[in-house]
Amino acid sequence: MARILPRDVLRGRPTVVATDVDDAHQRIAELFCGHDLVPQAHVKSVDMKLRSLHRGDVGIEYLDYGAEVRINPEGLEDFHLVQIPLAGHARLNVGSETVDSSPRMATVPPVDRPFSMTWDSGTPHLIVYIKRIALASVATQLYGEKARDGVPLGYALDLAASPGRAFLRSVVELHDDMISQGSSTAPVFVQQLLVDTMLSRLLMAMEGAPDGGEGGNTDSKSLLIRRFRELLERHASEELAVPDIAENLGVSVRTLQSALRSELGATPSEVLRSVRLDRAREMLLAAEPGQETIVSIAERCGFSHQGRFSALYLDAFGELPSVSLRR
Repeated sequence: MARILPRDVLRGRPTVVATDVDDAHQRIAELFCGHDLVPQAHVKSVDMKLRSLHRGDVGIEYLDYGAEVRINPEGLEDFHLVQIPLAGHARLNVGSETVDSSPRMATVPPVDRPFSMTWDSGTPHLIVYIKRIALASVATQLYGEKARDGVPLGYALDLAASPGRAFLRSVVELHDDMISQGSSTAPVFVQQLLVDTMLSRLLMAMEGAPDGGEGGNTDSKSLLIRRFRELLERHASEELAVPDIAENLGVSVRTLQSALRSELGATPSEVLRSVRLDRAREMLLAAEPGQETIVSIAERCGFSHQGRFSALYLDAFGELPSVSLRR
């Protein structure tokens, strides 16, 4: 698992510094919600450092209290937080449950139950802020209408497991885009894709997406295949390798192969080829003869060899590409 250095989080953004407990409390309350902030071990002050950057429905924060503190929030209600220690240890208490967090284990506080946290001294956090409505929207796309009111999340996110690593990579990608300036900033549709990818990976990681072996329930496999198809629809014309696809989805190659074999009776490469052929047929049927060529459409759909493309097309649709183009 790649290590994220505290100094790299929101590098170049202004750092808010506070040593007075009341001042630190006010700064965090303005950013998140009302809470009690109580230094531990007879400490009377903190050495808080805060950097924050929000864009649309998501935000990234760097927060280090510089001392052992106990935090008792009033409630999150309309947003989620994923709290990732960059060093040290922290604890999340929800009722009788306790989650010990570290750079290998993030916490996700509940939005509908009381909770408290204790952060040890020397435990800077990268915090991902997500509006509840945004996560519910992505959940609805993945799970259907039953998720419109949100999905239940656990309190722990294993960053050492494959789905957790995939989520963390998407956080880094989003972070890097958010701090980009000027012409290096990605187009709006790419920015939204980064956000949606991060939220999808969070949902997959929190539900314990299968990773390896033949296990995994039917709902998990169906969700994986739906996300697989969506990824292919967006990137079918690009050079895609099965290991890269599996990594993007946050699962192992074996898990992806097993899910496709059990539900579709096909390999990842066969599904990719089918998606590309379907796209090519749509483009050929919509094209004006003389303005488009079979070669250009084939290349745009990821086929570099026209003879091979024509043979595959004939086998799939019972006619040559030239016949479809003339329609």
